[in-house]
Parts: sequence; C-alpha cells; structure tokens
Amino acid sequence: MKVLEGSLAGWEAQTSPGAVTIGVFDGVHKGHRVLLDVLRAQGGSPTLLTFDPHPAEVLSPGTNPRLITTIEERIRLLQGLGVEVVGVLDLSEIRHYEPARFVAEVLVDKLAATSIVVGNDFHFGRDRAGDVDFLRAAGERHGFRVVAVDLHESGGVITSTRIRDLIESGEVTAASDLLGSRYRLSNVVDHGEKRGRALGFPTANLRPPERKVIPGNGIYAAFAELDGRAHPAAVNVGVRPTFGGGELLVEAYLLDFEADLYGRVLTLEFVDRLRPEVQFDDVGALVARMNDDVAGVRRILGQPATT
Repeated sequence: MKVLEGSLAGWEAQTSPGAVTIGVFDGVHKGHRVLLDVLRAQGGSPTLLTFDPHPAEVLSPGTNPRLITTIEERIRLLQGLGVEVVGVLDLSEIRHYEPARFVAEVLVDKLAATSIVVGNDFHFGRDRAGDVDFLRAAGERHGFRVVAVDLHESGGVITSTRIRDLIESGEVTAASDLLGSRYRLSNVVDHGEKRGRALGFPTANLRPPERKVIPGNGIYAAFAELDGRAHPAAVNVGVRPTFGGGELLVEAYLLDFEADLYGRVLTLEFVDRLRPEVQFDDVGALVARMNDDVAGVRRILGQPATT
C-alpha cells in the first residue's frame, strides 16, 4: 500500500488511474465497506482520501472527538480490504478550497482519478458547496465518472457516531456487529498500585489512549494481543470504587499467563461485557466476584475451566 501524507503540496502525483472515495472512515465499519466494495469494482487503483486530525477538531477547535480508530489502525484495516493508495489530508490545509479547486488539484492532478465513489448525500469543498451533481459536471470536463451509492438501499446506513455511543455505553458486542470486527485499543503497560497481584489477579495496567473512545466502566471478556499472539483476558475499565476510586484505568488480567509485561505494547480486543463496575462492601466480596467474573470470561471465550 502507498500512503500519501504530510502537506498536499509534497504528495507524489499518481500516474496509475485511480478509483477514489473520500471520507473520514473512522472505524472502517460495515457502512464504509459498502463503498469500498463499489470502489474495488471500478477498475484502476482503489484509492481513499481520509482526514487526520478528525475534521471536527479543525472546524470546532477543542471538541477533540474520541476516535474508533487511530490513523495507523485505519490504514491497516484499509490495506486488508484491498485499498492500494491512502491519502491522509489535514482539513486545515484545504478547508478553504472551492469545490472546483479541490477537484482539479486533488482528485485530478494528485490522484489521477478516473472514477469517484461517494454516498449520494456527499458534500465537499468550502462551505460544503460541492455535491454529487457538481462532481458529475466536473467529471464531464476532467474525464472521470461518478458513482453515487445509496447507502439506505445497500443496508450500509451505519454511523461512526452511533458506534462510538455503543462503545461508551459498554455495548461492545453491538459495536462489533456494526464495525465488522471487534473494537480494539492499544497502549504501553504501565506500573500500577499492584493491588491485583495482592488479590491473586495480577493485571496489566493501560492508561486510556488520549484520542480513542473508551468502553464504559465495567468488566469485559477480551483477547489481549502480545507479539502477534492472542491471550484470553478479563478486563476492568474503571476507577476501582471499592478502594476509594481514582483515575480511569484499563486493567487486563491475562488468563493462565505469567510474564513481565511492563513497558510492552498490549492490544485489547473487546468481545463482551459481563457487568458494570460496582463498589463492594469489602475486599473478600470483591475477590469472590472476581473469581466469578474470570469463570464467566472463560465461558464467553471458550476457554477450559480451571480445576
């Protein structure tokens, strides 16, 4: 895969004809994949324009929307779906482009577009003045065709906002159904207060990644990916109310695993939520529930019960 990034002026002009689609594509969810199916069918190099930072951060400074996928995760997913060229645009560089300029300088000069695939409600350019009809007229002048996909008819009306809301409410299974893959987050394992170890459940502690949406507080069945291998894990997202609360942490207990994880990157793939995080009357009650939680995680993940 070829990735075009940095200032648009420095992008290498593509010489192979490209079928191009445009959007944030946060999550690369099933709705996005409807467009990608059509894109791959057009011939030429499947090419996708995305944005980083998120356009909302540029248009409404300080909003800082939580992301389903970082730009690195997004590119990796797109590569697996057959996209050959990804252009990463900073909206602040082009937000004042009139639609005609965007078509000429980006779609034609930089990407050699022979076809453009968009949703039928697509808008672009300064003040969102460009639409599908504008693209079609521009295509007659520049020699590309436009394919407008009715996502309502394709069953692809799924929004990244809806998926973020599901993740934040702890409904990770429903979110995965819309994504077409399980929700994932990664970070470096940090030193914690080591309470889990004292309770018999040593955990790998991850601080919530700054730009990622975080699952709602609770206990989850998950897989923890380390060095390319997936380990079943019980994960707590929360503030540990039984011990008086604290900062939000993501704590992963890897089942049947013993190794020093400090300083290593761990990726968690959320499968299902068992329950919300609650405060227990004492540590004994907490430990008893943790044993039940681990047994529940084993059942969900299809792992053998311990004897």
